[in-house]
Amino acid sequence: MAGQKPDLDHPFGHGRIEYISGLIVSALILLMGFELVKTSIEKIAHPEATELNLLSALILLAAILVKGYMAFYNRRTAAKIDSAAMRATAMDSLSDMAATSAVLICSIIAHYTGLAIDGWCGLLVSGFILFSGYSAAKDTINPLLGQAPDPELIQQIQSIVMEAPIITGIHDLIIHDYGPGRQMISLHAEIPVNVDILKAHDMIDNIEMQLRERLGCDAVIHMDPIATDDALTNELRMKLSGYAHEISSEISIHDFRIVVGETHTNLIFDAVLPYQISADEFKQQLTQKVSELPGKYYAVINIDRPFV
Repeated sequence: MAGQKPDLDHPFGHGRIEYISGLIVSALILLMGFELVKTSIEKIAHPEATELNLLSALILLAAILVKGYMAFYNRRTAAKIDSAAMRATAMDSLSDMAATSAVLICSIIAHYTGLAIDGWCGLLVSGFILFSGYSAAKDTINPLLGQAPDPELIQQIQSIVMEAPIITGIHDLIIHDYGPGRQMISLHAEIPVNVDILKAHDMIDNIEMQLRERLGCDAVIHMDPIATDDALTNELRMKLSGYAHEISSEISIHDFRIVVGETHTNLIFDAVLPYQISADEFKQQLTQKVSELPGKYYAVINIDRPFV
């Protein structure tokens, strides 16, 4: 179902069915965990003698081996195709293996010692199963909600884009995940203002092609022209970057430009703030710093939040 081609109603494909199916498997794991808690408590309250013979032991052992192989196979397959559903299925097999192992161990102990501990072991196993179900659900819910992308993917994108000689920097990188192998990228690439527009456009087209061929991602790149040979602009940009780093080393600024007027000069730029930093407090601190510069400068700040 996830491999269906895009259509008019779903132009980005059906890849997120991968996450929905994984969520369903996670719900079944959680249901099994809750049921095991219930039966374990009943066993503790009303213990029963456990009978074990060679045939039942062999059947349990065979089930453990089969489930162990299924967990290994599903996990290996999940790693190969980056499948959230297969990872959840692997966790389901592992949970079955744990539950069956507990049954066999408790049966052996009861057979030789007479101790009825299957209820207590069931509680321990149910805890493992519930945690497994929670972990599997988290792995499938996060992509549906829009989790941060893999740092390694971010680094690969940055490396490919910065290979172009005219690109001086990138910002506003956003990665949209529509299922395994179905990602779209949008970003802003900074280029010198004096570069020929046709040359720059051709370079951007080549970068988008490289991203598609090397990472399998469709990309949309916006060009931001910046002044790189104006001494005053470069000096003021460096000063404001320094002020921003004094507040937090995680803050970055981009799209910096100056607009000179008769009475004052506007310093216009975007600032990328971590989520824990207040936008109002940052603006107040940086505006104060700008007002202390020699000359009549005003800061016009647009606040961005990081998507990666």
